Amino acid sequence: MNIEQSARPLGLPASTRPMKHLLTILVPWLIATLVSASGHAAEPPPPLLKGWRHPPVIFNPGEHYGPAARNYQGIPGIERAPGGRLWATWYAGKVWEERFNYVVLATSGDDGATWSDAVAVIDPDGAGPLRAADSCLWLDPDGKLWCFWWLNEKVWSGYDDSKLSVTMAITTANPDAERPQWSAPFPLFSGLMLNKPIVTSQGEWMMPSNKWYTDHGLRVMVSTDKGRNWVLRGTANVPAAQRNADEPMIVERKDGSFWMLVRTKHGIGQTVSHDQGRTWAEVSDYQEHTVSRFHLRKLQSGNLLLIRHGRIDEKGERERLTAYLSEDDGRSWLGGLLLDERRRTSYPDATQAPDGTIHVVYDYNRHLEKQILMATFTERDVREGKLASPQSRSRVLVNRATGDNPVVGRIAEGPPLRTDESAATLITGGPRPVLRCHAGEVRPLHRTDNVFSDRDYIFRAFPGERFFQRDRSFVFAPMGRTEITCIEGGMVYVFTPAADRNPESVEPELLAQGFRKTSVTEFDLIFKLTEKVRGRNSCSVFQKRLSPGEKVRFGKWGVLVF
Repeated sequence: MNIEQSARPLGLPASTRPMKHLLTILVPWLIATLVSASGHAAEPPPPLLKGWRHPPVIFNPGEHYGPAARNYQGIPGIERAPGGRLWATWYAGKVWEERFNYVVLATSGDDGATWSDAVAVIDPDGAGPLRAADSCLWLDPDGKLWCFWWLNEKVWSGYDDSKLSVTMAITTANPDAERPQWSAPFPLFSGLMLNKPIVTSQGEWMMPSNKWYTDHGLRVMVSTDKGRNWVLRGTANVPAAQRNADEPMIVERKDGSFWMLVRTKHGIGQTVSHDQGRTWAEVSDYQEHTVSRFHLRKLQSGNLLLIRHGRIDEKGERERLTAYLSEDDGRSWLGGLLLDERRRTSYPDATQAPDGTIHVVYDYNRHLEKQILMATFTERDVREGKLASPQSRSRVLVNRATGDNPVVGRIAEGPPLRTDESAATLITGGPRPVLRCHAGEVRPLHRTDNVFSDRDYIFRAFPGERFFQRDRSFVFAPMGRTEITCIEGGMVYVFTPAADRNPESVEPELLAQGFRKTSVTEFDLIFKLTEKVRGRNSCSVFQKRLSPGEKVRFGKWGVLVF
């Protein structure tokens, strides 16, 4: 997209300082950056990080990352150290899955009876734009504990090679220590991995990874040197109509083939490789399932464990988290141990102790309850459909955050959202315009980013139409000072409250300039992190097709999108 704008580049001073003064500031900073504390030249950042250097892990997180500061948390993982210490990970933030996300590590020295709060936090840059998410724990064959996570910049817009999207890791060789020594963060490969690697019968480490919403986006990474290097072994393709967040998992079957299960719009898809992961069949439907993560792993017995929502091949909701066993490599499933019947339970991950006990971690109600929970059980429990073993437990609390999420409750407490059926139909076709900003600048439209340059409002949500969910731009300007000139024609949209909702609506100004209100249902566009209920900020969408030379100008308040 070609965008012309007169605003200065982001971060450039409004006035140019004398060169000598700039050098006085920059040279010491550059020297400090390039030279380490020991006096030796620092290594350059790895190429995968595009010149960016990951900060150290935070081992004394304090109140800034404490339970009261975490307004959202979920997507957990679990692992067991050789001596029995349990480790859990998840990610947290201020609102939901957004630029404020960071990874949390917690531990238990008594088999999960009690848990620490955060003993370590991985936070790439505070308020963004980078986020740390989708963390995973794995114990390798040598007893080293790995914590993987996804370092990424672009959240909802699929994969973009211009943005950081890297699988990162830290490791520790003494995971049974309460406060072990961890390595510095290091990158592995581009893309995302969420689920545990496996060790193949050939001794290779095989890791399922993916790049969202892309052709052959399922990527099988392999290491033959104990994780020092990872290479792409093969890819698999999800049909475009079925693509979702992928979240692939792999097991090696008894016949030596590799079976991959994938999250799709249908539920669970499958593909098979018969050549050590080099080639894979097109992903096909396997089971109906709610669109959410499930868990697949091979147990010590050789049987497969599947943890999913509801009955086998039932679409359902994110509820009734249930464990099943397969003795025939997934051709059929038996048992059915209900781990948690409640709605909003999700994202199970599991590990198995040497005595056969299975530890499962999952989240519950990420915005309200903000709980990370654990269940322990055995294969016998799954077969019998009940917790019959002495070591079996359910709903063990690993962690609960207590932060007050600014989004939760606003829908219920605010006025009902309206749809104006008599208004114009939203027009989504045609070329995008090229605009010149006379105030502000053009920025990508992303949830939780700042809305105005002189206010602390951030984007909460966009209209339900998929059209506004990806690859849109907006004019970032002071509240009440939006002004553009159209260089090349196309459709523009303005989000603003209806005039009867908010006296600061710019609806009259828009109508006077030829905009038309659309029948898009109202939506909560903006909020502050301190807000508790919806105020008068439920917005409608207004639209107009601009011609070259046309100007648009309006006051307080609206957001121009294209």
